[in-house]
Amino acid sequence: MSSSDMSYLKEHLKGPILKITDPREHSTEDILKSYFREILVIARKYTRPSVEFEDLVTEGLMGLLDAIKRWDPVKAGTNPRSFHNLAIVRIKSNMFDYFLANNTLYTVPNYMGRAMSLIEQIKNLVAGYEYPGDVQEVLMNFEHAGFEKHAPADYVRKVRNLKEKLLNLAKGFDRSYEDMVRNVLKIQENIESFEQGEEEFMSSPEEIAGQREYLDKVLGVLKEGARDVIVSLLSGDTLEQAGKKQGFTRERARQIQQETLEFLQRTRMYKDAIDE
Repeated sequence: MSSSDMSYLKEHLKGPILKITDPREHSTEDILKSYFREILVIARKYTRPSVEFEDLVTEGLMGLLDAIKRWDPVKAGTNPRSFHNLAIVRIKSNMFDYFLANNTLYTVPNYMGRAMSLIEQIKNLVAGYEYPGDVQEVLMNFEHAGFEKHAPADYVRKVRNLKEKLLNLAKGFDRSYEDMVRNVLKIQENIESFEQGEEEFMSSPEEIAGQREYLDKVLGVLKEGARDVIVSLLSGDTLEQAGKKQGFTRERARQIQQETLEFLQRTRMYKDAIDE
C-alpha cells in the first residue's frame, strides 16, 4: 500500500465508532469505519524500519474482514463483546504474522509448533480409529503394545511414523519422546489456563484458537536457550532443573528467566498478547 492509498483510506473510512454486537446488522463499510482508528493505533505499535506502517494497516483490515467471515452467532451466544473480541484477535494476529515474517530483528523457531502438530495428528488418528483404550496413554508412550495389537496395521504404521518424527524432533533438543510430549501438553495446559482466566475471550472457539495461536508465536520469539529454560519452567521444573537441562547453573537460569521476562514485558508483542 502506498502513502496515497493510505490517505485515501483515512478519508474514506472516516465515520462513527459503532458498538457492533452482531456484524450481520451492519454493512462491511460501517464495520471497517468503526475499527479503522483502532487498527491505526495497533499498527503503530508494530512499525519498524523493516515493517511498513501502511502494510500493517492492510493486514489489520484483512484480519477484520476475516473476523466478519468467522463470526458465528450460535457460538457467540449472548456475549455482547463476542464480535469485538474476535475482531481484535484477528487484527492483531494478522499484523503479528506480518511483523514476524518481515522484522529482521527476530527469528522464529518453529519446533514447538511442529511438535504440537504431530501430537494432534497422533491423537486424531488414535481417536479416529475409535480405539477403546486410553488415547492419552497411547500418546504418552512411544511403544504401546495394547494399541499396536488392537489396531489395523496401517493405523499402527501411521502412528509409529508420526511418533518417530516427534522423537527425532525431541532428540534435536536433547529430550526423550516422553519428555517432549509432557512439555507440549503442559504448555498447552498453561495456555488454556491463561485463556480461562481471561473471561472475555471465552465466548467462542474461534477466539480461543486465536489467542492460543497468538501466544504460541510469542513463545516462539525467544532465543533458543532462553526459550528452553522458560519452557522447562512452564512445564513445572525448578530453576535448578531447568538450568541443568541446558547446562546452566541455577543462578544463570534465574538470570535468563528475569532477562526474558523483562524483554517480553518491554515489547509491544507481549503487551498486545495480554491486552484486551
